[in-house]
Amino acid sequence: MTFWGRPPIHVLDLAEAIQKKLKDVAPALWLMPSHRMHITTLEVDFSRTAAEIEALKNTLKPSIPHIASYTYRHRSRLVKPMVSYDLSALALSFLPASSEPPLSPAPGAPDTAEVLRQGDAYTYHHLRRDMWEQAKNAGVTVSSRYVVPSAHITLGRYLTDADHATPEQRKRWVDTIDEINAWLEAEVWDNPESRLIGEWVVGQEKGLDVRVGTLWYGGGRTIQMGEGF
Repeated sequence: MTFWGRPPIHVLDLAEAIQKKLKDVAPALWLMPSHRMHITTLEVDFSRTAAEIEALKNTLKPSIPHIASYTYRHRSRLVKPMVSYDLSALALSFLPASSEPPLSPAPGAPDTAEVLRQGDAYTYHHLRRDMWEQAKNAGVTVSSRYVVPSAHITLGRYLTDADHATPEQRKRWVDTIDEINAWLEAEVWDNPESRLIGEWVVGQEKGLDVRVGTLWYGGGRTIQMGEGF
């Protein structure tokens, strides 16, 4: 059971542009479909039976509408995307904003004075903290697999060694990631003229996706999607 943030269209456009660059040097790479991309704001529990997750859902049920739309009035901004990777996957990772110039399209719903006052003082880490508190206050014990703070969307996973079998292939792969990150920093970050936008206000277009089921690779089912702006 998780609370997911769903990327707005302009973040999906950026992710897909990066995926294309990666696919050019690693044709066998498995890419996360854009309609499954997400940021895990809170993993409530994992590796439980369907009955156990159903019990969690029922405990949390009265609080779900508030949780799902929490980002409508608690807006955290993510900036400076970079490609990060480990031995199993690679992702587009963001940092909390700190007075960088705004770049995202205007929200579809009117802002409120309360939201405007928050600015960058309310970060994605505060949102994660608040999600944990919401679950705790609803009577749920949070049992996340990963506790290190992170703000990322998965771009792809390694399902074969075909593209990385030799030292030359592996060097080309790492060099490509370094080149993509240099391009992001030079041409996308803080650049109002860039066609691709490297900023994400969590909750834009869609609120939080409260989701259960087999969630690997973006699967599962939605209990409730919150109100976007």
